[in-house]
Amino acid sequence: MRRDGGRRQVSRVPAASRRLSVLFWVLLFAIFAGQQATVSAQEDPVRYLQDLLNQARLNEGLAPLGHSTLLAQAAQRHADDLVALGHLTHEGSDGSTYQQRIREARYQAWDDGLAVNEVIWTGLGSAEDALIWFYTNPDWAVLTDPQYREVGIGYADDNGVHYFVVTLGARPGVLPVFINDGFGSTDSPVVALRLTNEEAVPFGDVAWIGKAIEIRISNTPDFDAQSWQPWEPLVPWALSSEEPGNYAVYVEFRDGADRTAIAEATIHLVPPGESPPTPTPFLNLPSAPPEPTPGAVQPTVESTPLLPSTTATPEVEGTPTPTAPGPAGGTFTPYPTWTPLPTELPLVAEEERTDWPLLLIILLQGAALLLGAAAFLKRH
Repeated sequence: MRRDGGRRQVSRVPAASRRLSVLFWVLLFAIFAGQQATVSAQEDPVRYLQDLLNQARLNEGLAPLGHSTLLAQAAQRHADDLVALGHLTHEGSDGSTYQQRIREARYQAWDDGLAVNEVIWTGLGSAEDALIWFYTNPDWAVLTDPQYREVGIGYADDNGVHYFVVTLGARPGVLPVFINDGFGSTDSPVVALRLTNEEAVPFGDVAWIGKAIEIRISNTPDFDAQSWQPWEPLVPWALSSEEPGNYAVYVEFRDGADRTAIAEATIHLVPPGESPPTPTPFLNLPSAPPEPTPGAVQPTVESTPLLPSTTATPEVEGTPTPTAPGPAGGTFTPYPTWTPLPTELPLVAEEERTDWPLLLIILLQGAALLLGAAAFLKRH
């Protein structure tokens, strides 16, 4: 006869099994987080492709391309159209050319649309695959043309088949400025301003500025207290305060005919020591684009005749100014603490890359299944 005082017998799970169970759920969470991180990297393929393109341009000594909503509208219109057409072509289903689509988006390019261009890609891969394809084909000469200052990207997904349309252009009087090469935030109040210039029409036209020879910089739209200085591709500048927050920087350009244009850029200042977001990693591109494979099927790249201009010469950056210009009363280091982009990309073949996040997810999933099976067997 059992003498348990009428109490129920509670089954107790061994401590080892409980630990295995906890570890099992931890691993499942890690797998889920890894999958989410992998997905989040591709949540915005348009932004990702633009980041990759701009960093590749910087690596070649060119300024990034500023985002244009109008160019993006023209690009998205054609990306959606390509899905309906089912093949690559620069001609729209309505017979439109990319110049017409950009003009109809009200992008006022030089000479009513001549300083524009378009490249397209489709495939089962990602934004990285699209950029690598552009790099190994004549499209790269378009994407790295110094005459273009703005870009818009369209993207469409047709049951796993991805379409990218990249439109580029240059507008009169629009000279984009980039703080820390377009990074969203910084932990230093001293930043680096990357400046563009008028390369499409260096002599300007009537009231529109030509190639700038001087600039002046301000933390407010009022430039009266600021003096003119020679134009340089990279200029150090001190923000108006060291307090965390959002800051705007204004740059006024002036050419030899005393015509001016104003540009603005913003950045978020975080507390000292707080690491800003990690920039998009570089692709492992070859040191020089290889020749296209004979017989390979490629979309036609339509070359747009641009207005007469001088041959672009790579800019040679001079020695930084000993002290950064900016508001009086503060002492700053001459250059910011952000890490400049490397001058050369490592020579690594694309096919040799290992997808470590995916491999880690597979290993974790296998470990989780084994631990789950062990926990089940312990309980039985």
